[in-house]
Amino acid sequence: MAAIDLSIIIVNYNAKNFLHKCLTSIFNTLTQISYEIIVVDNNSSDNTVEFIRHEFPSIKMIANKENIGYAKANNQGIKIAKSDLILLLNPDTVVFEGSIEKMVNYIKNNSDVGIVGCRVINFGSGLQWDSCGTFLTPLNLCLKELGLEKFFLNHRFFGQRLMYFWKRNSSQQVDWVSGVSMLLKKKVIEDVGALDESYFAYLEDMDYCRRAANRSWKTFFLHSAEIFHNAGASWKQRSDIHLFTSLTSEKKYFKKYYGTIGLHIFKFLHLLGSYEKFFINLLLKDRHKAKDHYKILQWIISGRI
Repeated sequence: MAAIDLSIIIVNYNAKNFLHKCLTSIFNTLTQISYEIIVVDNNSSDNTVEFIRHEFPSIKMIANKENIGYAKANNQGIKIAKSDLILLLNPDTVVFEGSIEKMVNYIKNNSDVGIVGCRVINFGSGLQWDSCGTFLTPLNLCLKELGLEKFFLNHRFFGQRLMYFWKRNSSQQVDWVSGVSMLLKKKVIEDVGALDESYFAYLEDMDYCRRAANRSWKTFFLHSAEIFHNAGASWKQRSDIHLFTSLTSEKKYFKKYYGTIGLHIFKFLHLLGSYEKFFINLLLKDRHKAKDHYKILQWIISGRI
């Protein structure tokens, strides 16, 4: 059997309609290279599995009996992938014509680059800033939680976390790129290992880029490649779970890279930041945001996070 150029892995959870658009965009735009698509479904209740098997019988399907999380599901797909290049892609994306080919060509032609990401455009609202950035540290978490990042977004120091001063209008090496669209060499996976399955969702992408960097692999942002992303499509109407899962992953990250001291810093900064934001949002009469920060305070104080 001839080798294929690319394996595309899509982890899905209750996003059938978005997944349909994503797959259609791939079939319509990806014409210059050979590829396979692997969909890993995390026990969706919207008949995704039946739909894909009926409408797209050529797609490889892994149907999990429970929601095992994003990292673990991607690892399942990686294990059966046939290509030396693997694209992790969210189901709530739409691919621009030529974008995947540009990413593939770049990573093939640069031996020291192990991971490539692209410009991510939110539906109707411009750039998705958290598509790449610098590694999360106690310093940039402090700037975020104290509100300094928000007030000085375009400053190279205060806006360092998501590099707001850089308008994503050029290509460059970065610390990490988002798992919304992350192209990997299989050599990196063989060298670094699988995604860390202790992350249920969120920050597994930053963690992986950090582990790759520790093995001297570069991560690159390619501005000429673009995708649309409907952020949070699988989490609609589930803001509590979204918030709790995100904070839990952040806690794991700080414990992993900064030890017990990092864990205490994480808790202290979120307590301080949420206390401040709770009262500010009460004054601004934004009850929804005030409620979210009150929940964070409760979760940390009670030890749930």
